[in-house]
Amino acid sequence: MKNSFIFLFLFLTSCGYHLGRSQNYQNAEISVPYIEKDLSGYFSQELIKQISYSSNLNYKYSNADYTLCVKIIDSNTSQIGYKYDRNNENVRQNNLRATEGRQKITARVELIDKNSNCTKFGPFDISANADFDYVDPDSLNDLSFIDPNGNRTTVLAFSLGQLESIESAKEAASKPLYEKLAKKIVDAISAYW
Repeated sequence: MKNSFIFLFLFLTSCGYHLGRSQNYQNAEISVPYIEKDLSGYFSQELIKQISYSSNLNYKYSNADYTLCVKIIDSNTSQIGYKYDRNNENVRQNNLRATEGRQKITARVELIDKNSNCTKFGPFDISANADFDYVDPDSLNDLSFIDPNGNRTTVLAFSLGQLESIESAKEAASKPLYEKLAKKIVDAISAYW
């Protein structure tokens, strides 16, 4: 039995079989130029951070072997959650109000070899999305409730900072969204490399 394991091991290694993903034994040095439509710079920052976390990719500001060209080609928000409006007596009305959204970003990614000016990886479109909740700041029902004694009470004291308008909620969701998208991009390049 022991001899059969040794024979199998020698057979697999003599045929050139290796446990691993790639034939590239050196780390790729990558620079990241300006990302088109990244107005805040969070996406560029997150992409550089994820490259730095990678075991087989190295970020270099300049003089890198490869350039990672990224362009945001689509960014949209869709409504995914609704709730019924209520009147002053807390009776459900027949009109719906949006309370949840989903922000989706798609980026076109291409890794270019600087020496030959040829595309090494891509172009590919990679997407990520993040969900968020929000309130209507103009709605009395979103910002208050009727307590058991019949008094109107503001919910701000109980919200723990979680009540935000749609603009603030989208901004808060964009950081984890950029992190998720940057991680997907770096994982795709690492799997190829």
